[in-house]
Amino acid sequence: MPYTSFLNKDAYPRGLRNNNPANLVITSIAWQGKIPVSQNTDGKFEQFTELRYGLRAMMRNIISKVNSGTNTVSKLISVLSPAFENNTAAYITMVANAIGISPNIQIDLSQETLISLCKIIAVAENGQLYADLITDKDYNDAIAILGITLKKKSNSKGLIILLAIVLAVIIAYKLYNKHKSR
Repeated sequence: MPYTSFLNKDAYPRGLRNNNPANLVITSIAWQGKIPVSQNTDGKFEQFTELRYGLRAMMRNIISKVNSGTNTVSKLISVLSPAFENNTAAYITMVANAIGISPNIQIDLSQETLISLCKIIAVAENGQLYADLITDKDYNDAIAILGITLKKKSNSKGLIILLAIVLAVIIAYKLYNKHKSR
């Protein structure tokens, strides 16, 4: 089954036509699937042979930053999208709302959260219309070649809900016993 590629298709925004939806700038990193700098036709941003490699690079970049302490939405987006390039404050709010956490809460990097981060970054960098061209299959193709095992789903929300229920039961029990002893 062929993999998605928008390489050099002028009808698409720069991030897609480079197969680099995060618009990662050219570096010396030997990304898997990277088009060598000597053959890169963009000049500023990395280009990849297939979309899955650009998504993989975005994922590896996010994982690396989160693991090195850039582990909140505020910190991560401030590094990925500095204020001299974008409206960083609005970008932070958009990403935090999309993944459902406060901008200053530590990111729990599950596969689900990583894909959600990638999706919203693709929207911010390319626009909703074009980001919608990146399918779940494309994200899963990138996960398949990521080389890192992530937990499938974050349990933090479930744990918080469970703790809230337990606390509510304890409070209700104490109130019932207090009322009963009167």
